Amino acid sequence: MIPAHYKKMINLIYKALNIIPKTISKIEKLYSFSVLNSHSGVRLHADLRIGKSTTFELDDNVQFEIGKKVIWRDHNAIRIRNGGKLIFGNNVDLSHYISINCLDRIELGDDTCVAEGCKFYDHDHAFDTKPEYIWHKTKFNTAPIIIGKNVKIYSNVTVLKGVIIGDNCIIGANCVISRNVPANSIIFGKHELMRLPLM
Repeated sequence: MIPAHYKKMINLIYKALNIIPKTISKIEKLYSFSVLNSHSGVRLHADLRIGKSTTFELDDNVQFEIGKKVIWRDHNAIRIRNGGKLIFGNNVDLSHYISINCLDRIELGDDTCVAEGCKFYDHDHAFDTKPEYIWHKTKFNTAPIIIGKNVKIYSNVTVLKGVIIGDNCIIGANCVISRNVPANSIIFGKHELMRLPLM
């Protein structure tokens, strides 16, 4: 039987150990805010909420506009490079493990919600086929991604360059969106993408 004073000591050690990850998480969030606040191209509101372990890669010449009541959760990666522009409207809600890769322009409209594991790419690698096939590591084809208002994007969706998703759409889990989606649509994947009217 463990004596009472040992139990007390063990409980104190557990409490102390629990403080460490919480402290690290707070430091990470403070660092994220310092990165955003120190960048001349970032505009944000004081009510922004950032989860833990978010990483940023922001070139000097990029723009990042963040609306009111935006929240993104844990383990997200946001990269804006080569003069790109990323815009979050008001009430944008990003879940966990989301990757946003912007070289041109990516815009998420008001009241848009993105579930975990989604990816956004407004570019792909340029390639030549003559005289032989070669893809370029540092040359890209780009086109903006524009997502309308009140859009719900479910888990593990990938949105590719040049896509416009209209207002009031639902994008089902695991879809790869490479073409425009009209407003008021539900998109889900079977063997191919299917589109149904929402209203």
